[in-house]
Amino acid sequence: MDYILFTAGATAALIDLKLRKIPNWLTFSLAAAGLVGSFWLFGWEGALASAKGWLAGIGIFLLPFLLGGMGGGDVKMMGAIGAFNGAVFVLEAALLTALYGGLMALTLIIWKKKTATLKRLCIGFKLFALTRGQVGKDFILPPGEEDDKKERLYVPYGVAIFLGIITAYLVDFKLFG
Repeated sequence: MDYILFTAGATAALIDLKLRKIPNWLTFSLAAAGLVGSFWLFGWEGALASAKGWLAGIGIFLLPFLLGGMGGGDVKMMGAIGAFNGAVFVLEAALLTALYGGLMALTLIIWKKKTATLKRLCIGFKLFALTRGQVGKDFILPPGEEDDKKERLYVPYGVAIFLGIITAYLVDFKLFG
């Protein structure tokens, strides 16, 4: 079943690179396959574990989505990964995905010479840390819809998700399990 997850992750990454979104047909079918497969292999216990994994995957990226930092397809993809491999795996994969996503964003900022964006991000993180989250999020969050969309940086988070999946399989951190 690991090949299904690898294939779905690679598909999400390629589609995200091309269309800038992860489609519902992919996320919903992967989540359904995870739920049905877990039930088929392990009965109701497996289905419950799969449902918990789905909730964990959705929950981990729900706040960044609500704050405008990522798209809904990214959140649904993490939920599908959780439904497919469980809560422990999706938490590890999400942590790695966030690291890859951050590296990708930082690389894009430097590559496109967005020094003002980098400065704003650093100030925001510093204020956020110093005030324990009370101040600074306005500096960290992406610009609003009124800004020119061509000026906004787009990070294909499907690629980061795929890299997070692969790394979570290859490196057994035992962080959450």
